[in-house]
Amino acid sequence: MTSIATKPTVPQQTNQRGPLRAAILAVTALAVIAFVAAGWFGLSWYLAAHNKSLAVGADRDAVLRDAQQATLTLNTLDYRHVQDGLTLWEQSATGSLLTQLRANRDSYAKAITDSSTVSNGSVVDAAVASLDDRAGTAQVILGLDVTSQVDKGDPGCVHRRVHVDMVRTGHGWKIGNLTPVGETYSEPGPCPPPSSPK
Repeated sequence: MTSIATKPTVPQQTNQRGPLRAAILAVTALAVIAFVAAGWFGLSWYLAAHNKSLAVGADRDAVLRDAQQATLTLNTLDYRHVQDGLTLWEQSATGSLLTQLRANRDSYAKAITDSSTVSNGSVVDAAVASLDDRAGTAQVILGLDVTSQVDKGDPGCVHRRVHVDMVRTGHGWKIGNLTPVGETYSEPGPCPPPSSPK
């Protein structure tokens, strides 16, 4: 008898790997999407953090803040504490303005003490007109209200605009020059409080 070789019959497999394979593909696709999204957001964050316009914006904010504070300091003084006030003036200035304040300190102290005046300034508006980051200079325009009162007298309000040349120093931005802009006008009584903090 001859034997005929026959292949053993393998039971036909049912397609049970279909749902498992679909789940693996779905998880893989979600992982790839998450990886791409993380890369995109990481790159976006890096570019935003190293964007030059952000640095310029931060410098502009620093100039504005320091100009407002220094201008307030130069427009606020109490004759009863004149030496402390003049020291603050000098700490807010640099360059030719600082030289002028130091050279005339004694005459300023005498004039302020003799006038028996207390003055308090408030910034009502301010804007950076120009900023040269490389040179470390800026120009700022400020609107001020200054209330002055002679000892036992009635207060008066002066409204003025000033242009300040700011210079970057090792201790922040300081005023190198201060120039009045336009007309100054006065009115009796204290200046109104600023409408919002600047």
